[in-house]
Amino acid sequence: MLRILLILISLLSLCDADEQSQAELFFQNEEYEKAYELYLETANSTESPEAAYKLGWMNENGKGVPMNPNAAIHWYKKAAKWDIEKSNQKHVLETLYRNVDPLSDDVSVDTFVQVVSGSFGLRAYEPNYWIISYTDAMPKGDPALETTTYIHTETKFQISLRADIVTDWFGFTQMWTGVYTQTSYWQLFVESSPFRDTNYKPELFVTFPFYHALDAIHMKAISVGLKHASNGQPDTNTTERIREDGPFVGSQSRSWNRLFTEGTFQWGNLVARLALWYRLPEKYATNDNPDIVDYYGQSSLELEYIKRKLLARLTLRQNFKTRMGSAELEMSYPVPVSDNVFFFMQAFTGYGQSLIDYDHYVNQIGFGLSISR
Repeated sequence: MLRILLILISLLSLCDADEQSQAELFFQNEEYEKAYELYLETANSTESPEAAYKLGWMNENGKGVPMNPNAAIHWYKKAAKWDIEKSNQKHVLETLYRNVDPLSDDVSVDTFVQVVSGSFGLRAYEPNYWIISYTDAMPKGDPALETTTYIHTETKFQISLRADIVTDWFGFTQMWTGVYTQTSYWQLFVESSPFRDTNYKPELFVTFPFYHALDAIHMKAISVGLKHASNGQPDTNTTERIREDGPFVGSQSRSWNRLFTEGTFQWGNLVARLALWYRLPEKYATNDNPDIVDYYGQSSLELEYIKRKLLARLTLRQNFKTRMGSAELEMSYPVPVSDNVFFFMQAFTGYGQSLIDYDHYVNQIGFGLSISR
């Protein structure tokens, strides 16, 4: 019975694919009214995220139908919801159900699919990657605690996840987001393989999308929120600092909190994000790093360019008073055997690569793999 079900699913998928391909052909030829009708049929019958996204875009831009921001929001929400629900579902059915006895009802089947597919309602925020990196001069943090001789080559990995909730308060849409990012610097190739530093970066922010109101300057959204960053190291009882406004002697503890606002702009395949932040004040006597803004900067500009399957991202940070900051280039491209795993390259120059060495100038290059972009 399950094999018959899988055959039917495959046949229906082929019919839906033909209908969506015809809609895509109309769309590419700018026959938007015909495309809209087919995309609408496909979306309603198959819950296709691609069709829902195109319906949202056409409603947002008045292509094939009158401009309707509310309908655009509706279809964009559907696209996101269906993408999460249907991601890898057909592959799970084909791979797992061949050897599984029938379950008692459809609800039980849905629960089984949820369990075996690991669906848990989160998505990536920053890239999730693992690389082997090389720095020209290995930063050592506070020399008072350095008992291990580090080497220039280490591994670096990052885990970054977000959870979103969309609301429609006050007559417009908001997306509330909680983020957890962890970046670790692992001296894998020395004895005992110590972690040189691990940075913990939770964030909370709200994003307000704009629909046509600011198209003259290509502004698509603005975000406002709170960022925290720390490395979880213990404080010391000393009050002596390695320099005025620098870290305490003998301490590797680093932390700071900041309010930020970020504007997102788009010009075709190029997306730009301009962020400004304000460090929340702390008591000087307990402040791990009073001068971190001097090195890390007060603003950032992120430029993201997409060319087919290639993604390139350049992030610039700057403190215009001290003239210190950094530049980071990341590039990713799918590996030949999968579109969900990517070759990943990262190059960094400047200050603030990690909290322990925020005041060290570092040149770094790394290569590896990522599972999100």
